[in-house]
This record gives sequence, C-alpha cells and structure tokens, in this order.
Amino acid sequence: MALLPAATAALLLNTVAGAAETPADAPAPNRPAACSPAFKPVNHDEDWTALRDPRCRTSPWARLKAVPAGEGWLSLGGEARWRAEYRGHERFGRGPQDDDGDLQQRLRVWADYRPTPGLRLFVDLQDARSVGLDSSRSVTEESHVDFHQAFVEARTDLGEGTLVTRLGRQEFALGASRLFEPREGANARTAFDMVLLTYARPTGWSGGLFAGYGLREARGAFDDASDRDYRLFGATASRRLGAGPEAPRLELLYVNTDRTGAVFDTGIAGRDDRHTGSARLDGRAGALDYDAEAVIQRGDFRGLDIRAWYVSAAVGHTFEHAWSPRLSLRLDAASGDKDRADNQINTYNLLHAPPISMRTELGVTNLVSVQPQVTIKPDSRTTVGLLTAGLWRQSREDGVYLLSGLPVRSGIEGRSRYVGWRYAAFATYALTPFVTLTAIGNHTVAGDFLEESGARDQTYVGLGATLRY
Repeated sequence: MALLPAATAALLLNTVAGAAETPADAPAPNRPAACSPAFKPVNHDEDWTALRDPRCRTSPWARLKAVPAGEGWLSLGGEARWRAEYRGHERFGRGPQDDDGDLQQRLRVWADYRPTPGLRLFVDLQDARSVGLDSSRSVTEESHVDFHQAFVEARTDLGEGTLVTRLGRQEFALGASRLFEPREGANARTAFDMVLLTYARPTGWSGGLFAGYGLREARGAFDDASDRDYRLFGATASRRLGAGPEAPRLELLYVNTDRTGAVFDTGIAGRDDRHTGSARLDGRAGALDYDAEAVIQRGDFRGLDIRAWYVSAAVGHTFEHAWSPRLSLRLDAASGDKDRADNQINTYNLLHAPPISMRTELGVTNLVSVQPQVTIKPDSRTTVGLLTAGLWRQSREDGVYLLSGLPVRSGIEGRSRYVGWRYAAFATYALTPFVTLTAIGNHTVAGDFLEESGARDQTYVGLGATLRY
C-alpha cells in the first residue's frame, strides 16, 4: 500500500465529496435525523443501527454502513489521512533532523459484523507510511499493514444496564484522554491486546474492568504482537452527580502498569511497576464548561519508590454570538524527580497521553503549563483556534520529556525552570460530512533551560486531509 499519487487522492476526495450530498445536505422530508453521519474519535464506538431503517438507506454510503448479512448486519468503514509536514529543529535541534518536510499517509479499513443483537465481530486494518522524513523511522511514523484491531464482543442486558465483554486487540481511550489516548496525532494509531468488561446504566454508577498487554509494534507487515514485557490491568467507575446532561460527571480510574525498559532521566533502564489512580470531574453550567483531573502514582522503579502526581484543569466560556467564540484556560502540572540521590523517583509517567500542546512531541512530565486559548466558528463547517502556552519545569533536578517517555533534555543540562513559550494556531474545515481539511502550526521559543543546553527554537506546520466513511 504505497502512498497514493496526488491525482488519485484528489479524485477520491472529489468522489466522496459528491457522495456526501445525499445523506447530509439533501435529506428527504420523512428522513430521520439519525440517518446523517455520526463519526466518533474511536471507530468501534460508532453505532449505525439507525441506518437499517429503509428511509435512511437512500445513498451508497448508508447502504455500505448497514449491509444485511444472514440473520445479522455488516457495517463497513474506513479512513484515509494525508498530511504534509514541516518540522523545524525537531527535538529543539537535537538528533537527526528533517530539513525539507515530509508526507504522511494513514489508511484504514474496518468491518463490524453483528450476527445477532448480542454478538459482535470487529476487524480493523491499518497501514501508515511516511515519505521524505529524514529524522525518524519509529513505529509511530511508519507501520505497514497490520491488524490494528480484531476483537469479539458479547452484550447482554443485566438489571437496569448492559454488560459488555470484549476480547482481543482494541483501541483504548478513557475520559478526557489524559492517561489513555489511541495516538491520533501520530501517523500510526496504537491499541492493546486485552479483555474489557463494562457495565453501563442510565443512572447511578457505571464502570468496568480491563486487563491485558501493550503491543510490541514493528514497521513490517503483520508483525505486531502482544508485548509480554508490558502488562496492565485496572478498573473504572463513573456517574453523574445530579440530573440532566449538564450535571457534573465524576470518573474514577485505577490502573497498574508493569513495563520493562523504562529509562526516565536516570540513564539506566529498568522495570517500572506503577499504580495510577485518578479522579476527574467535568460538567457545564450554562455557557461555562469545566474539566479537572488529579492523578497520583505509586510503585517501584528499579528498587526506587515511586511518588509522582499530575493535576490538570480547564475552564471555558462560550459567548452567544454568530461565531460562537469560546475563551478557555488550561493549567497542567506534573511532578519531576526532586533528588537524584535519594531512594525515591518522583518522575510522572504520562502513560499514553496526547501532547501537552498541539501536534508536537513534548509530554507533560515535569512540566507546568499555563495555556489560554480562543476558538471561533465563522460558520457551521469551520473552526479556528489561537493559543499560547508558557512552559516551566516543575523540578530543577529532572529533565524535559518526549511523549515516548524519553528525556529530550536531561535535568543536569541547566538550572533554570523556564523551558519556553509556545504560540500555536489551528483551523479545521468540513468540506463534506466525510472529508475534513486541517491546518496546524506552532512555534516554540526556547527558554533559559533549553538555551542552557544549546537548544534552538522549534517550529511545526502540518496540512492535512482526512476522509472517513
């Protein structure tokens, strides 16, 4: 599956753009609202049951999402994402660099077969390629065709709720994705080999249990496997603290991760057996929205006691205006090691979190970030955002980390807390319900700590098109 030529990509985009007019832009008078596309960040969360209604199945796309198959139904889907990038002074100038930009392509196809109302089989193939990227050959940038997801799921009514048991390879995302996120920003998404049990009901507590392994990913075809050196298990629970959709929701999480090969800023790899507990509260109060989470980590790393933490809070206000302007402020702080000579390690393990700010490699470990943002929607298809972020080290004794968990700068390379200041902008445009165009740019001015280590300012620009069906 090589990168598609530009002409082929353009033809495919135009074809889907035309096909989109029927389900979204020209509904029949008696056509239910549920007939329109409702894509979700994690594809196995999508439910296309409504498209079995004959009033919905009036377009090729709708018929593709609800195909009669014996006594059951088959839903087919896919994604194609192309992204052109420029990475100026990647990792703030350290290591191999890419000076002339790159082109990335991610292709996915999946099938969701439901032979009975209580049984489901799901398969998702992924192929990720990069061309012209001279700075990295990691599995996050290139991973040839493989089973990205493949699971069986059983569903049954139990009391007031529904019990779901899922076994196999699957994407895993929780809450605001501060701890587990399927690596959407990278070229290749990630998953886990696990068993997941969830129980959901309309009121009261819902929750679940999970256990399994991470993936030992490789760049070849059909060569990803369970990583027996990375085990995890845990539990979740959530409920609304009141009635109505604006009532605050409380989410609790416990997870144990046991992984070999962790390094942090110690320079010595070892086993990281870590217990992570978090509490998250989010909700709305009219035009005001809020989301806060506190995380505590305990455990053992190479015989050192783990004492780490992370707190994050975001608050926003959406104004009544034609462009729906929203002002928000996000605060993040995660612990770093306080003393290299004691018997503790205070470095926060960010697990599988997204970048701390936009599409770059920095993780939240040992950082304090203050990030205001403004977002506007000039029309129903367009979203534009501007943000800035100040970055400081939480501990002078620890370094600054990549999303991989490796330090990009060691704590011994400088004494200042000030890491840098980031300026960023993004825009998305829904060309059709199936095709989204995106533009992201950010520039990070190296602060005193980075300058002490000989760092240079960092720039990232990305232009992309995503097709989803």
